[in-house]
Amino acid sequence: MHYKMLSIFAYLFIIFISCSHAASVRQVTMNEMLLECQFVFEGRVLSLESEESSPKRIHTYVTFEIQDTIKGEYPSETITLSFLGGTVGDVTMAVSDMKVPQLGERGIYFVESLERSQVHPLYGWSQGHFLVQPDDTGMDRVMTSNEQPVTDVMEDMSVEETDYGQEAATFLSKGVAMGVTFALKDNHNKGITAEEFKKILREEIERVNE
Repeated sequence: MHYKMLSIFAYLFIIFISCSHAASVRQVTMNEMLLECQFVFEGRVLSLESEESSPKRIHTYVTFEIQDTIKGEYPSETITLSFLGGTVGDVTMAVSDMKVPQLGERGIYFVESLERSQVHPLYGWSQGHFLVQPDDTGMDRVMTSNEQPVTDVMEDMSVEETDYGQEAATFLSKGVAMGVTFALKDNHNKGITAEEFKKILREEIERVNE
């Protein structure tokens, strides 16, 4: 029993060491996300499954129904993305600041790469994760991953135009990309609709590709 407990503590210590760096995510801009993401889609979470991928790694595989494609192409009506961390049996691997989409969740997701396996498959982690939720009238609205109503998506400023100077590129993320404005949860502002948000994204994609 003593040996088993030591093994568990050693295992968890290794997990902590390997994942402690993961929370240092830099702030990105909406333009950067739209340019660099391989696939952007609106979808709904159909299932979550955690598996031990190696003796020191657990991954959670989230399968989405693709409801609308905003950028890129995918050959199936569903897509499965891998997030580092999860629970298998009585062992949990936790990654700081990791927000895994939940069962039944609807949202708009910015997938960085369809080929490379990453700690977090969404660009800028939570910055590339938006929720779609109905308001009290049934109208779909866009929220940040922290459920704050998105009120606008502004054209990005270059680093030189900000007050941060050369340090702007190394700012750490607070969960929302630069250029996205939002209201507080208890604010009466419901934010923009999902259709308005997608229209802004598509127009911006066309603009940056000109």
